[in-house]
Amino acid sequence: MVIVLDISGSMGGQKIEMAKEAAKAPLALLRDTDSFGLVAFDYNFYWPVKIQSAANRAGISTAISTIIAGGETNIYPAQREAFIALAGATSQVKHVILLSDGRSLPDDFEGLTKKMAESKITVSTVAVGNGADRELMEQMAKWGSGRTYYLEDPTA
Repeated sequence: MVIVLDISGSMGGQKIEMAKEAAKAPLALLRDTDSFGLVAFDYNFYWPVKIQSAANRAGISTAISTIIAGGETNIYPAQREAFIALAGATSQVKHVILLSDGRSLPDDFEGLTKKMAESKITVSTVAVGNGADRELMEQMAKWGSGRTYYLEDPTA
């Protein structure tokens, strides 16, 4: 599993704190033999949690806790990076969860997400707040054979 987490400026304050907790939540459901990673993005992206064994829950949680928000929303490069990382993985189940509250710079989201699905990588999305591009997030989940969720209130 790879979380693709929006850390743009609009995610600041309580929203980023809630998003970090949401990013940690799957760790309780994963087995020690499962893998977990997190790509954070604003205009650029980086890996606060490189793909590793979910058994390192404490280290992963600590790394997620250090994330801070700032910058512009640019989903595509981070989503592509998650695809590249999972495309070569030997796991039977490969899943990406995209969490964002904004509208991204435009790109070929349909092409990328369909390539992910063809590579047996499912994509689910979580749109947070009324500023999120719900239409894009819903389409990405559809193209990626995943689910989409909308949260008006980040505490939900």
